[in-house]
Amino acid sequence: MWFLSFLFIPAYAHDIGIPQNLTSSPCTDKYHLFLAPGVLTAGGINRACISRFYPEGPARMVITLLADNGESTTAARDLLPGDGGCLDISVPLRPNTKADLIVNMRYMEAACTWERRMTVRIASGRVIALHTERARYRPGDTLRARAIVLKPDLTPVHGDIDEMWLEGPQGAWDGARIAQWAKVRTRLGLAQIQHHIDEHAPPGKWTMRAKLADGSQGTTAFWVGNYELPPFQLTVRHAPRVLRTSERLVWTVCVRYPWSEAVEGMLVIRLRGAGAAGDGAGGRPGVRTAVRLRAPRACHRHAAAAARVGLAGAHPPQVLVADFSFQEEGTRIWQNTTVVSQVVDDPVTLEFLTKHQALLSPSLPYKLKVKAVRWDDRPASGEHVRVCRRRSGKEENATCVFALTDARGVARVMFTADDDTSAVYQFEASLKNVTARLQVATRVAGASAAFGPLRADSRAARTLLPLYLHLRDLSAPLTVHFVVITRGGIIYRWGATTQCPVASSTNQIQPAPRNSTCNANLEKLVPDFDFNLNNLDVDPNQLDVNSSDSLLDRHLLRVVLPIKVTHQMCPDSHLLAYFYHNGELVSASKHFEMDECFGNKVEASWTSRQSAPGALATLQLVTAGPALCALTALDSAATWLQPQRSVRDVLVHDLKRLIDVHRNLTQYDAAAECFLTGETAELASGGGDGGELRVWLAAGGVRALGGPPATFHCDKSAPAPLLDHEATLPRTDFSEAWLWRLVPVGLNGTASSTARAPDCITRYEATALCVSRTGLAISNPAVLQVFREFFIHADGPKKLRRGDNTIIRYRIFNYLYEPLSVEMEVISEVLVEGPRVERACVGARSAVARRAALSVRASGTARVHLRARSLNDTNCGNAPQTKQVADEVIIEIEVEPEGVPTEEHRSTMLCARGTSEPVSSNVSWTWSPQQIVAGTEMLTVWAVGDTTGPLLAEADALVALPRGCGEQSMARLATNLLALRLLHPHAPAAAVARDHVARGNYRLRHQQVYRRRPRRARHGAPRHQPAGAAPAAPARARRSGGQGPRRQG
Repeated sequence: MWFLSFLFIPAYAHDIGIPQNLTSSPCTDKYHLFLAPGVLTAGGINRACISRFYPEGPARMVITLLADNGESTTAARDLLPGDGGCLDISVPLRPNTKADLIVNMRYMEAACTWERRMTVRIASGRVIALHTERARYRPGDTLRARAIVLKPDLTPVHGDIDEMWLEGPQGAWDGARIAQWAKVRTRLGLAQIQHHIDEHAPPGKWTMRAKLADGSQGTTAFWVGNYELPPFQLTVRHAPRVLRTSERLVWTVCVRYPWSEAVEGMLVIRLRGAGAAGDGAGGRPGVRTAVRLRAPRACHRHAAAAARVGLAGAHPPQVLVADFSFQEEGTRIWQNTTVVSQVVDDPVTLEFLTKHQALLSPSLPYKLKVKAVRWDDRPASGEHVRVCRRRSGKEENATCVFALTDARGVARVMFTADDDTSAVYQFEASLKNVTARLQVATRVAGASAAFGPLRADSRAARTLLPLYLHLRDLSAPLTVHFVVITRGGIIYRWGATTQCPVASSTNQIQPAPRNSTCNANLEKLVPDFDFNLNNLDVDPNQLDVNSSDSLLDRHLLRVVLPIKVTHQMCPDSHLLAYFYHNGELVSASKHFEMDECFGNKVEASWTSRQSAPGALATLQLVTAGPALCALTALDSAATWLQPQRSVRDVLVHDLKRLIDVHRNLTQYDAAAECFLTGETAELASGGGDGGELRVWLAAGGVRALGGPPATFHCDKSAPAPLLDHEATLPRTDFSEAWLWRLVPVGLNGTASSTARAPDCITRYEATALCVSRTGLAISNPAVLQVFREFFIHADGPKKLRRGDNTIIRYRIFNYLYEPLSVEMEVISEVLVEGPRVERACVGARSAVARRAALSVRASGTARVHLRARSLNDTNCGNAPQTKQVADEVIIEIEVEPEGVPTEEHRSTMLCARGTSEPVSSNVSWTWSPQQIVAGTEMLTVWAVGDTTGPLLAEADALVALPRGCGEQSMARLATNLLALRLLHPHAPAAAVARDHVARGNYRLRHQQVYRRRPRRARHGAPRHQPAGAAPAAPARARRSGGQGPRRQG
């Protein structure tokens, strides 16, 4: 949502008579850490904070926001001697623009000023959730819809909705506005509209849209069409995965009316397997069962042996398909449903529960969580998970411990990293032949810190969070600054606390004066947690969480931070703590995920849970007032045909979408500055310079600029400018796949491959498969973003026929932060109907759509050029440009001639001159007269020197076989004997012909013996035949193709 930017910016302070150094002047970067959202909310208020590491003396903080149009906003406050403070600043209503944020800190006693500037973005930051009364409507119904406009903190926005409109389904109605409303008034962010759907409205998926003045948009969809609600509901509860070694399979089928009573009727069940390795149908026809359901029993538990569906066979199926059909008694109404279960081999799956990128702190414990899930998606509780660790690249035995999974299927183990800053640990969890692996690097730092688990404070409405420390030469209290960043960049809370680190089990916060002295004997030896955790309880394999936390408190130094966990931290939040120790910047990070995003509660209940048709019913609400509640009541049967998302799900989905949109930054911003991401593992190689802090901020969508001199560099070199102003090359290569090559890797273990990326604006994922003597290796996908800030996106047909008419739709995207006046031109070898040159205004970070109608008049390859370039004018409210941007796309269309392709074949045998054969060496053919499209004639002549091979291949298929079995064998035998006379004795075809002759002789002898058998031995007569009755005629069957009778029985 809002990107937080930490500015450790190099100082160019205004000196007023005091030498600028770290000890005498507070106006340096070392003593300041400025925090501000990287994306500001247009028309809203954003918070910025500053941490002061030079707390002596008062200061005045002034923040100025300069918009692109020259408009400025200023906010100021006086800071008392201390650690810093926060300030709210108003943002102008200029979405999709950039602005400069200037912070000025003036120290009156020191007579100096610290001032820095950063560039931020201004974007829309409102959540618009649209919700219709039903998910499906009939023509002639009344559509009722609500719009809810909220801030990122889910508080209502006061004001009007700029525009709302209704769009029809795809096809002729696609994009057409059926109805629209302007300046829709809201009450506490709520607005309601209704629209009568026409009786002749086209069926399909309709869309409701809304837009605010700051650019925020919301959308929802519903279906229009004639339908009937089902009279009852057929539901099936089943396991989505089935263990291959299972002996019995269970399905629970329930049939109920909308009023939850049972339905009487016949239930037909069919079980079958599919996707078997040896048989596409699972090797078995399936199992059918019929059951009659009688009230009051609404559910039937159906169990079947796994062997009946082929699970115990030689080729077990990959999936199980269960078909259920129910017929209501009396009405004979059928209802069907099908469920599919995947067949799996592993009874459990293991997963390491790690969030973002994990880093180990030397001499600090690290707690690992391994989650075990059964094949039926239930937690695997009471299982002993074996967890082993070893250092990567070291020839040493692995250290293994056992842990018991709890009721949620989570096993916990803890260990302490060695004081080796270059160590990389490999973890492996195993259970029942299932393994999971994790690789964790060690943080490089002289001092380190790590967060512990959250603990509730029983005496106050807050949560305490211990920060464990590994420090040297600690004699003075520590001032720890912390900030909670929620929803992609909102500074939810900032604070600082000064404490003496303690090693005790108390949960109390013990503040200490800044200039006091701490106990010099605080540092204790950290025991071997790998050993001690297995001796906490009577069961050596069980880990008690409370005991492990107490063990940490007794042996590790820590400070306690007061954190108030509220719904404002939903859906996810980042907690960062940082402080200086011996000139080194030490930091720690913790990531929170929450499901409950709504702080207010409301209870709704009917005064009477049952009511007569047409009677009055009362719904009671209990909530904190004053409030405005929007109500709706929906038939449960209406959700059977088209399930509808709840308002809660819609709001959370739209909030996450807004956060994701604002987090959608590439590794490098538009200024080609290095933007660090959480996927860069090698960034943790530097200690004390804020490198790991940058990684954590990047994982939360936050930038860090400046700061202590960084000892690391970006993982890749800066990319080329997104816009090449010198020359615009046409884009013609739109390959869906590329880089198909083999690359050798030498003894050094590294290799590289360079290729030209296609011209398509998209993201490509590259993978590598490496084979060596020791085995096979497959890489994770590497993502390449192909992008530019101004481009054309077009789509057209690949093939056409001469005389066809088509439409090419294209869009001009402008991701720059300024509007452009664009000239669009269509140049083609085919006829272009309509204007070839158009002009349009493309707003900042927006797009325009156009279409070009083409008429194909000539066959061959037609090339359509789409060009767009910016104009140096001010017709669109933009400033004159010194450099122009442009793009050109070439679309190739294969044009085929009209008509239907037809082919005629002729063949003959030619003999060379001078041979004794009477066949002529000249040939002439006559073709049938047809209306041929001019220019499409084509004659292909091919000759084969091996005349007997093509002629005699499958020659028996060319013989008109008689109907008798013996006659057919004689005909095939004659053909093969002729082939043996003409073929060379050592030719491969001769060997094939000899095999046919041998099989033909055996078949002929077998049929001769068969014909000599008595009739009664060949065709069985009836067992009870009346005396004197004529013998039964032999049963005869005929095959298609004119073959003779088959033997029966």
